[in-house]
Amino acid sequence: MKDIPYELIARYFAGECDDDEVRQIQEWSRQNPELMDEASMIWEQVPAGEFTPDTEQALLKVNSRLDAKKMPAGRRILLWVSSAAAVVLILIMVGIFKNEPSGEDERLYPHEELAFYTNDEKTMECMLPDGSKVWLNRSSILYYPKDFGTNTREVQLSGEAFFDITPDTGKPFLIRANGTLTHVVGTSFGVKAVKDAAEVIVTVLTGVVKFSAKEKDEKIELKQGEQGVCHLEELKPVKNENPDLNLLAWKTKQLVFKQTPLSEVAQLVGDVYDVPVSVDESIADLQLNSTFDQLSLEEVMQIIEMTLQIQIKRENGNISLTR
Repeated sequence: MKDIPYELIARYFAGECDDDEVRQIQEWSRQNPELMDEASMIWEQVPAGEFTPDTEQALLKVNSRLDAKKMPAGRRILLWVSSAAAVVLILIMVGIFKNEPSGEDERLYPHEELAFYTNDEKTMECMLPDGSKVWLNRSSILYYPKDFGTNTREVQLSGEAFFDITPDTGKPFLIRANGTLTHVVGTSFGVKAVKDAAEVIVTVLTGVVKFSAKEKDEKIELKQGEQGVCHLEELKPVKNENPDLNLLAWKTKQLVFKQTPLSEVAQLVGDVYDVPVSVDESIADLQLNSTFDQLSLEEVMQIIEMTLQIQIKRENGNISLTR
């Protein structure tokens, strides 16, 4: 039940599966006929010409159809657009995500809950009902209500996300994540709350953020450029005196290296640009001092190559760094 082949379902309905993948989805369908029938029914209601890589618009279309169908409370069909097929990924049910948040954080809106979801390959840009923008990193889930309440705007995060919040002084924005609470009015910041991690990290890009453990009164205030860490065993947030300057690089494409070993540089560049980067052991300890501000992968590689006097090899989508 939990091994739902999300992307495979999307490509199957789009007619983009090969024979082996068709057999896989048919076998899964035999084991899960109810889920497959529901997916098929939703697919048939949406004309193929409506599909678009615009995730936000496509999500609104699907959610409107769900409202019209009056699905049972507690169930939601969510949307994900495959970059390969540009089609809707049909079936995700609340409570069966691969990286579902722990039981410590109960669903905020159990009967009117929607969610954005990313797999381990792609990030996603999405928009909330109040106009706030969120960028989800890989393998992340953001739960949010169909409509925010009159007093606050609350969401729940499992994974990593960057928020650009629409200001509303009368309705603060709250993010619950792994037993922590991030409180803002209108600002931009990142929250890293990976399931089973020992800490939650908040990094402020602009504005001011208040950060606390969920049930504690003790809060810390974080301003532009500051970073807060809450160790989950202690549930006491503190300012990080040596903040990770690259924690938001996956979103901002701004990388800062200060005497950083080439092995670490390669790991971060690979994560940010979504490409495998390997380093020969003989040069893994070379150190790089450089700052990259929204450069292309090719530009970054050229600068590293010239700075450290090494060779960059590209083959089958992989990059290797050698002496």
